Amino acid sequence: MARIAFDVHGTLDHDADGLLMSILNSCTKDGDDVYIISGPPTEQVIEEVTALGIDVACITIISVVDWLKANNVHMWQDDKDNWWCDEHSWWASKGEICAEYKIDMIFDDKIQYKKYMPKTTKFVLWEGTTDVSYYGKGGSSEEIEEL
Repeated sequence: MARIAFDVHGTLDHDADGLLMSILNSCTKDGDDVYIISGPPTEQVIEEVTALGIDVACITIISVVDWLKANNVHMWQDDKDNWWCDEHSWWASKGEICAEYKIDMIFDDKIQYKKYMPKTTKFVLWEGTTDVSYYGKGGSSEEIEEL
């Protein structure tokens, strides 16, 4: 059983041809552990994935904001209620979450997260089309393979 994670913003919400949703649905059907690891607070992520047609009963949602606050990272809100923290903590967060939850593969649209991934997590850069780049495991500078 694999542990597969997906980001929402720029990833699942930019899945015009349905490829990621097919992968997500296949993973849940096959009994894999499916995670949504996304920035906003949990309540907002639940609303967003529900709007995308994802059954929240079949997945685990991990909010980066909530995880950072639980790990005592200094955070603040701007006048639009967006959460912020220092850049290093933000970009390192998904790698630390993947290590904590033993995630095997993550689909995300931000390459900045890749260098913080544990060597046991495959990082797949989602570019909004079926042309995705597989960056191998962890933060090493392996040759990029096309999926």
